Amino acid sequence: MPNEKLNNHNAKSEYDLLSPPANGRINIRQANPVDLKIAYKIGNAEIPGGISAIPLVAAVIEHNSDNAYVFLHQGSIVGFYAMLMLCPCGLEQLLRGELDCAKPDLNYLTKTGEIPAAIYKWAMVAPGLAAEGILHMSKLLRTPKFKNANFYSRPNTSAGVRINLNRGFKPVKRNTSGLYRYVRLANRISKFEDAA
Repeated sequence: MPNEKLNNHNAKSEYDLLSPPANGRINIRQANPVDLKIAYKIGNAEIPGGISAIPLVAAVIEHNSDNAYVFLHQGSIVGFYAMLMLCPCGLEQLLRGELDCAKPDLNYLTKTGEIPAAIYKWAMVAPGLAAEGILHMSKLLRTPKFKNANFYSRPNTSAGVRINLNRGFKPVKRNTSGLYRYVRLANRISKFEDAA
């Protein structure tokens, strides 16, 4: 997880309310197979325990091109945001503690173009300036296709846990050690409106 300075402060801030600056210095785009060697090198340097092997990541993004985005500064990759777009049975496996996120079974992931039931934050590296990419991802993930898919993550550092808590994630209290969930604002608002 990055050392975030998002929205020019480190205070608590809802993930769904993050917005990129008007004159940002980072661009994002879907990752492609050519990007993987660079992203792999960045990820192994920044993530304790490293990241999944390139062929597995390639299969995951070939299955659904929304599973990984790269952060670019002046055309060079400076970070990435990898996700697992889960189908309903994938979410069920995750909540049972039975989804192997290190080697995800593609049967539990949505295909390109499908609406995910949930989004698992698989890996993210955004050091320094690259942290702006997270703001762009928040905006992208509020679009209609993604806005109702709750986020899940399993941070592997104390900084990652702190960032999760500061962005509105809460621990899942099932047999899912270290799993956090962020209930999307769209889901909270619709529940509030249903009760009115």
